Amino acid sequence: MARHELKTDSEVFQATRDEIKKFELRFDDRGFEVGDELLLKETFYTGEEMKLGKPLTYTGREILIFVNYILRGPCYGLKEGWVILS
Repeated sequence: MARHELKTDSEVFQATRDEIKKFELRFDDRGFEVGDELLLKETFYTGEEMKLGKPLTYTGREILIFVNYILRGPCYGLKEGWVILS
């Protein structure tokens, strides 16, 4: 079991906080496993804005969630190397 700190855009962070969004779509560069903890850290700027030069800045809001299921690509349109975590 591991803890992963993950950057999260405000829109999807809020949906997770409101318990509307119950999954994470991530590139599996960390070897996610069932039982892992995900510390979602809300960013001030979106990933797209950061690609264009905005700085990585956190809002200070965080959510800790636990992985109880993993769907790994390639399957159902999910590409190799990507996972859906719930």
